[in-house]
Amino acid sequence: MEQELKTETTRKLILEKAFQRFYKQGFKSSSVNEIMKDTGLSKGAFYHNFKNKDELGVLVVKAELHSRIYKAMISPLYAEGIAKSILKSTFLNKFQAFTSDEKLMGCPVNNLINEIGGTQNLLNEALKELIDTWVAAVVKILERGHRDGSIKPETNPQQAAIYLVSSFEGMRGIRKLYTDDMHWNAYKAALENYIDQL
Repeated sequence: MEQELKTETTRKLILEKAFQRFYKQGFKSSSVNEIMKDTGLSKGAFYHNFKNKDELGVLVVKAELHSRIYKAMISPLYAEGIAKSILKSTFLNKFQAFTSDEKLMGCPVNNLINEIGGTQNLLNEALKELIDTWVAAVVKILERGHRDGSIKPETNPQQAAIYLVSSFEGMRGIRKLYTDDMHWNAYKAALENYIDQL
């Protein structure tokens, strides 16, 4: 039991440090040596827990990134209340909560998609699964909005969900290009207006 706890603690530490390293300098530019130096553990501890960096990358997506997206953008959609209000507050509250550093660094999910997207591998599949989970949660709240009357019957939940997730992630990427919030604030107003019209 004690050994299992130690192994789990070690894996969690490696995942956290790998996430931080991938976010700061990218997946491809991050080495196992750098990640393990960040943990203060030996390289042997890495290979005791993971086959290679690709396996670690998949687990970072499935654990760290999924947890972040679920907590901020999926879980709030299941709250009680009027569907459109919940949808609006979920997207706008998260959008307003980003720190200056997060604006400059962009979204870790989006960064990883831009870095490795298009290749057919398990990391790409894990990212697709994460985006699909997020889109599905937005579809559900929009369908709930059809039932409670807060979303217009002609609104296509699948199309609107894909648009909301894509535009949100796209703006996070675009914001990295600028030193001010002019485009950021314009997008926020457009996002709010779009949701109001659903």
